[in-house]
Amino acid sequence: LDRQLDDSFHCDFATSGADALKMLDESGPYAVIVADYSMPSMDGITLLGEVKRRSPDTVGIMLTAFGDIEVAIEALHKGNIFRFLRKPWESEEIKKAISDALDQYHLVINERRLTDELAIANGELDAKVKELDETNRLLEYWVEFSPAVLYSLDTAQEGLKPSYVSKNFQRLTGNERTAMIVDPDFWGSIVHPDDKAQLEKARDAVLSTNEDAVSTQYRIKCADGDYLSVVDSLRVIRGRDGRPLEIVGCWTNAADRIN
Repeated sequence: LDRQLDDSFHCDFATSGADALKMLDESGPYAVIVADYSMPSMDGITLLGEVKRRSPDTVGIMLTAFGDIEVAIEALHKGNIFRFLRKPWESEEIKKAISDALDQYHLVINERRLTDELAIANGELDAKVKELDETNRLLEYWVEFSPAVLYSLDTAQEGLKPSYVSKNFQRLTGNERTAMIVDPDFWGSIVHPDDKAQLEKARDAVLSTNEDAVSTQYRIKCADGDYLSVVDSLRVIRGRDGRPLEIVGCWTNAADRIN
């Protein structure tokens, strides 16, 4: 083996199973171990079984005489060996077997490395998701207790259908915010009749190619029937082609403004 393998692989040689296990503990792990079945004190199956226990990734190859084939097949089925070769072997045959065993070893190692990297990446992703959840909860808290009502309008929908309204809409107007989303006509119904043209003008302006943000002031009807004057600040979000994708804005109570 030393003569046939020296030019192809870096090999260490042991003269017994006990020596092999000592070398494994002191110099391992080894990628591949080639063991003879017939050895004094410890046969090849016992050795490779112990190697499997101490170094699970090490790939075992066993050399057997013709009469030991049944034993070798049993060891193969148990998973303690990767391949067995019958003595006498051909030089190219054993080189091919060792090359295949090395490929198997590197495959297992790389899979474990990728699994570990994936576990680390998943852990980092979980941490980011947790951080994002905490940030979203904080943002939701800020929005809920902010005096400004935030909203967004989907420009793909005819009539600029609201796609989001912050929870504090009810605190400002007394109306349920869900009404703004489920009923496309609700927004228009609470705007004072005399101010609807002003609101439409502001929306047309922000959707034009010349204006990205505008502000306007108009009156909205609250749940108790009274009208509240609000300042509506609108900004358009555009795609790369310049087309408007969404309008985002906020309402603030005009009475709270400092001139």
